[in-house]
Amino acid sequence: MVKTAAVGVASRSHERIVAAFAEELELRDPDGSMLADFTADAELLVRTVTARVLNAAVWETELGPVYDTDGVAQILGGEKAPVSRQAVSKRKLLALRTGSGKVVYPAFQFDEDGSVVSGVADVVKTLESTQLSPWTLASWFISPEPDLDGQTPIVALRAGGKEAVLGVVRRWATAL
Repeated sequence: MVKTAAVGVASRSHERIVAAFAEELELRDPDGSMLADFTADAELLVRTVTARVLNAAVWETELGPVYDTDGVAQILGGEKAPVSRQAVSKRKLLALRTGSGKVVYPAFQFDEDGSVVSGVADVVKTLESTQLSPWTLASWFISPEPDLDGQTPIVALRAGGKEAVLGVVRRWATAL
């Protein structure tokens, strides 16, 4: 009986999402001409959109909160004197581009006082010439690393293990 109730909740949730999606399509493409090329394989379009939405949710759950450029500008400069967007982009921060093209910055790379965790910029700089995806690097920062006694690299950096983390990153960059 519990399983049936859970399915009922999911079904209602799905119905609301489908209805909202249909309303948005009506607003953005009232005559259907923009999506005409997709009508031959509507299932592919639905699978693609659903995968992007759910994958984004999984990444957010795994990585934790993220900040946009304006948020990082306030963190780095304080609320009364945020740094410029250009100053944010010049820093060697881990920046991720979302599927919609928006640039976000994982919050794990900032200390509570608003400073960047010591060593993050060095890691980013070491790997910037590789073909490594920033999303993969973000995942690595929060995953247990055997060469760091099972600590995550971001925890090791916070604990003062900058040289150990950089050693792992240099070996990784060489292998790439």
